[in-house]
Amino acid sequence: MPRRARNDRLRVLLTTAEWSYDNLARAVNMAGAESGLRLRYDRTAVAHWLSGSCPRAQVPMLIAEVLTRRLGRPVTFTELGFDAAMIEEKVVRSASALTVLTDLVRADLSVVGRGRLARSVYRLDVVAIPAWPERASEVRCHHGPTWRTSGTVGMAQHMVRVFAAANHRFGSGHARTALTTYLADDILPQLAGENSDADHRELLGSVLDLTLLMGFACFDSNEHGLGQQYYRIALELAVLISDPVRYAIVLRALSLQACHLGHGTAALGLALAALTAGDRHVEPHTSAFLHAQVSLSYAVLGRSQAALDAHQRAREILGRAKGARPVFGSYNRGELHYHAASIRVFDGDTAGAVRALHRALRHYPSGERRSLALTLAELAERQLDLGLLSQACAAAHRFLDVYPDLRSGRVTAALGNLRKRLQTFGRNPDTQALVQRCVALPGPRPGSTWPGS
Repeated sequence: MPRRARNDRLRVLLTTAEWSYDNLARAVNMAGAESGLRLRYDRTAVAHWLSGSCPRAQVPMLIAEVLTRRLGRPVTFTELGFDAAMIEEKVVRSASALTVLTDLVRADLSVVGRGRLARSVYRLDVVAIPAWPERASEVRCHHGPTWRTSGTVGMAQHMVRVFAAANHRFGSGHARTALTTYLADDILPQLAGENSDADHRELLGSVLDLTLLMGFACFDSNEHGLGQQYYRIALELAVLISDPVRYAIVLRALSLQACHLGHGTAALGLALAALTAGDRHVEPHTSAFLHAQVSLSYAVLGRSQAALDAHQRAREILGRAKGARPVFGSYNRGELHYHAASIRVFDGDTAGAVRALHRALRHYPSGERRSLALTLAELAERQLDLGLLSQACAAAHRFLDVYPDLRSGRVTAALGNLRKRLQTFGRNPDTQALVQRCVALPGPRPGSTWPGS
């Protein structure tokens, strides 16, 4: 057999990055975890790559991503020295956003495609979003459903509300296949039909809203690379229909995802861009929603005072909100107090976080069951931090009461984390009863990833 050629290009990048073999392996494993991949590479694997072997599937993209982050500039496949025939993920452009979306949902509906897409790589280099593009100069703000439209548009807007409500109550995994099918088979084909200009734009708006929901469904299932792809398509559609409000809401979703993954600098840039693009066009519910994300981003970066100032601004604006909350870009007092708890956690004030979580539980709307579950799990964890075992057990039991009806990777991950914490208490009868109740729960459901223990 011919001897493999050494990969000197990768070796040069490693030297430039001032990384050891172990450094690269750990970075790839961590970036893989962002995309739901459980990788266990070590220095031996890196040595194989440098000797000429080519890693599997998504791993070259992960290597490019971590080196991009390390070096502060884009690193291409060519620079990595791997097989140039490997296919890189599509870059979404406004002219092709609908084509890319159609291909994406079709692949998402197939068994093979679904598995491949779920392992898509989350890329920090593509979240550096500029301000509202100049090409979207004709601003047309979206203020809710347009009732004087065709039956097709009205039905699409109704289905957006149905899927959004199901997402809040049951988790994003509950009707995800139905949502994907509706996009692929019902609403996207309608865009090719004969519609008035107004109807066509309203249909595009509904497609955008459903694409945003798809992105959040992936985020909620811890499939961050795929979620990022849907969010980027939604962003391009917002530009296509010149809607700065929707543009800001999608940027806010991208910021939340970056926060969740610990990328504070990117999260803050996205949150501030969202505020700049949309704040002057939105009503108070959505303005509070945007300011709250700025607050959370500051907290992730450890900038406590800036986080508190932005949170106070969100509180003041929410106090002026009246009437029905919008389907997207809404904010409520439960979320306000949950974000206050998050700021306290980042600031090391666990007792303050517990008080804020108790307030959050009193203010969530009845339909937001997933938020209730995540708050209860967080409360139990923080009470364990304070040694409040009996109170933590009570919160955990309430969490388990809500859990069976939910299909959410984040909620399932919260269950796994809580179970691990409880197991450290050994033979305590209260925690033993909780662990046994956790064990008795059914295995993973669609939209959930069963946590290892």
